Amino acid sequence: MKISKFKPAFSTPFTNAHTGVSKVAFTASLHKWLSLLVGVQLLIWLATGLYFNLMDHKKASGNALREPVSVKRSFTDSELIPLNKLKTVSEVAPQKVELIWVLGSPYYHVIGRQGEHSYQLRHSLLFNAITGEKAALTSQQVLEIAKLSYSGSSELSNPKLLQPPFSDYVAQQNPMWKVSANDNNNTSIYIDSVTGQVLKHVNDDARLKALMFKLHFMDYTNTGGFNHWLIICFAFVTLFLSGTGVTLLAKRYQRRIFSVKRNGNKQAISVILSHSHTPAPARVESEANLFNALADVGIELPSVCNGAGTCGKCKFFSENRLRVAPTERRLLSATELAEGVRLACQHKASEVTGVIDVSVTGFATKLQE
Repeated sequence: MKISKFKPAFSTPFTNAHTGVSKVAFTASLHKWLSLLVGVQLLIWLATGLYFNLMDHKKASGNALREPVSVKRSFTDSELIPLNKLKTVSEVAPQKVELIWVLGSPYYHVIGRQGEHSYQLRHSLLFNAITGEKAALTSQQVLEIAKLSYSGSSELSNPKLLQPPFSDYVAQQNPMWKVSANDNNNTSIYIDSVTGQVLKHVNDDARLKALMFKLHFMDYTNTGGFNHWLIICFAFVTLFLSGTGVTLLAKRYQRRIFSVKRNGNKQAISVILSHSHTPAPARVESEANLFNALADVGIELPSVCNGAGTCGKCKFFSENRLRVAPTERRLLSATELAEGVRLACQHKASEVTGVIDVSVTGFATKLQE
């Protein structure tokens, strides 16, 4: 029987004003974008993980030119002033007192408030352990400490007292002295503003490592760690991605998108392709949906959703009148439905009893076996 020529009307899921987006379509779209989001971060994890395995750990530490600061102690314990004679110590409501040595001189480090970690906010003062006077590091002392800590031959800059936040040490919440070395690796030396302790050396190798850790731990808000809200949210996003995947899998199973091939139980249909007006015979699985049944014999219909029923691309015209599925009412125009256009993903092959014309899609292809 000759099938009348059909001129498809332009229609998309967004131009059918009388219908809304189905739950399946929304789930498929959400799953796609979540997959993209998770996939990009997965690639970042793979790249940064490869870097961590291949990097030179000694160079990446930033300590290639770092030396321990050791000074000769020139005072005895008997020369130290008793703690109760320290002046203005009440300013900090002391919780802890440490005896430290700065360039060979003794100091009391009086700590009024301190977090569990050294980089957390701290309130403390320095007192000369010989005179009891309140003390503060000078830029000259800081420069001398930096020279002792640096084994390179490059010139060091004048110290700068900086306030947080710091790009080279994002977790640090206390002020630090910074001394820069004019070397090929852009070394920076960071020193505690109160105690004079060398906190870290940072160079370009260490900065690259820090960037990789930032990407690996998703620390895009510069918290300095990995236990932050963004990575927790991402874990729930990944869990939700799994949920949408299971939902779509169940929907596809219900629609028999996944067909189990069995011997027998096949039927013969005739198919008109895009570039031929002569029906070609094909034997397809009768219980499979038409989209997959045609694909099994090498006839690929256009589809963005791979037969999930969300794109409306796998159109065909059937000689026998077929039921109208709810998805077709949403994705096809009224004109198309009246003319007999249907979606292959919404019908079993067993529903087709005559000739079908897939040329309405404009580009259905017959693959070479």
